[in-house]
Amino acid sequence: MITQQIDNLILPKSIVEYAREAGLTNLAENHSYLGCSKALEDLLLKHILPNANYSPEEYGLMELRKAISAKTSRLYDYDYNPLEEVTITAGVKQSVFASILALLKEGDEVIIFEPAHKSYDSAIKITGARAIYVALKGPDFKVDWEDVQKVITSHTRMIIINSPHFPTGSVLSELDMIRLQKIINGTKIIILSDESFEHVVFDGEMHQSIALYPALRERSVIISSFNETLNIPHWHIGYCMATEKLMCEIRKVLAIVGEGINLPYQMAVAEHLLHDFNYNSQSTFYQNKRDLFLKVIEDSNIKAVPSKGTYFQIISVKNATEKNDVELAQRLMRENMLATIPISAYYHENSKKKFLRLNLSVPDEVIMDAATKLKSL
Repeated sequence: MITQQIDNLILPKSIVEYAREAGLTNLAENHSYLGCSKALEDLLLKHILPNANYSPEEYGLMELRKAISAKTSRLYDYDYNPLEEVTITAGVKQSVFASILALLKEGDEVIIFEPAHKSYDSAIKITGARAIYVALKGPDFKVDWEDVQKVITSHTRMIIINSPHFPTGSVLSELDMIRLQKIINGTKIIILSDESFEHVVFDGEMHQSIALYPALRERSVIISSFNETLNIPHWHIGYCMATEKLMCEIRKVLAIVGEGINLPYQMAVAEHLLHDFNYNSQSTFYQNKRDLFLKVIEDSNIKAVPSKGTYFQIISVKNATEKNDVELAQRLMRENMLATIPISAYYHENSKKKFLRLNLSVPDEVIMDAATKLKSL
């Protein structure tokens, strides 16, 4: 019965739910296992009782919008106007959906780099637009900009980028941003830039935000959240930033599909950002976990291109007997009590790839246990 149940597990959500119920070593979650700081918890308790029944401002608490603008200015040397160009949303997904619904129409084409989060594709289909898929090139999941140039047409309305990348952990370089700028020059293409993991970049590299590039910034929407930065994935406090012209269209959608984020949560985050917050601490923390995992598997048949950001690590097991990564993930659950996510779940077509995604935000002893189990393959 257990074997039959595992054999039916294909989607990431079903794998995660089974891993929780069965008590597996769980490296399959989409979010960090960490909790937020005690200081942030105390701030929430401070604000929640006196403000629980107050309505938030329509496009987000102004103090929080100002804090986001100040952070962006400090890190990327550009000031988004908190009144007209910064909007608080119910997490990244709402920012994605609102931006796509506001800026696309039937017949438009949108370039997506695969593997990719399923929310992009779902939102595009609702508008009647068409997703054009460009696969990231292995083994390090980089963009081949010549492939991108080949699929640009007069119908191309948007390119969605995501760096650091979910789910591979790759990052876009300065050269990538220059190539992107060159490709959209002379077009009306809009960039939707998912920068959710902007503060989790490894090896001393700098996150290449759209905000750093004036020619890109003027025709882009940046979406992000505090899920990863503050370890609050279930608070659902996201935000988007764009020029007033683009934001005006996005807010028309948000006025219909949302009623604001719970005020005490916004107040707690806004006050927390006033402190001298070390945005680099997350990078060091997760890089140490990545390095620990790579050290344990270095003398095995497991191949891994070191993640450049996020808390995800992709591994390749080409010598496994299974036909694809779904079968391999099922085998690991059945024989090794280890839950991982097959990378093929993030492609629009079935594939025979043998890549697995691991979430390394777990305690070090869990990483070592999982790495030892993987070495037995």
